[in-house]
Amino acid sequence: MKKGFLFSAIIIVILLTHNVALGEDLIKVGLIDIQRCLEESKEGQKVLGVLKKKKAVLQRQLDTKQKELLELRKELEKQSMMLTMNAQQDKRRIIERKTRELEYFFKDLNEDMRKAQEKEKKRMLKQLGKVIEKIGSDENFTLIIEKRAGGVLYWADSIDITEKVIRAYEQMKEEGKE
Repeated sequence: MKKGFLFSAIIIVILLTHNVALGEDLIKVGLIDIQRCLEESKEGQKVLGVLKKKKAVLQRQLDTKQKELLELRKELEKQSMMLTMNAQQDKRRIIERKTRELEYFFKDLNEDMRKAQEKEKKRMLKQLGKVIEKIGSDENFTLIIEKRAGGVLYWADSIDITEKVIRAYEQMKEEGKE
């Protein structure tokens, strides 16, 4: 964290002294909260809804498998006195196999959800990058910093352009540009 702060401070000092030494206007700095853009934009809300539906479907599949395993365990408990040792061992093996299958299934589901979230986040970040570059260029920003990046300890609300980026992103999506 100290390295990130030091790096950010050095860059800002260099930019400030460079502009002042050349008699140029002071730098124009913008601050953006990318996570907020992802969460609060209409596109972000739409993606979140799709991911929640996917998670619900996967959760139902997981619940079904868990219920099957629980029923097998109850069945073994009830029948254990009546079953031979070999039959009990067979049932235990089946339960152990189903337990492992459930664990693998759970890991696969988590991985699928992580990949789906990552894919959507990358897609949106690429689009947001274009919007941020356009705003930076059109409004002559010298530097736009991500709010959650290491080294940003204080900022004035006046330099936060998150709302502007969200509006521009939504406008881009409505116009069908990508």
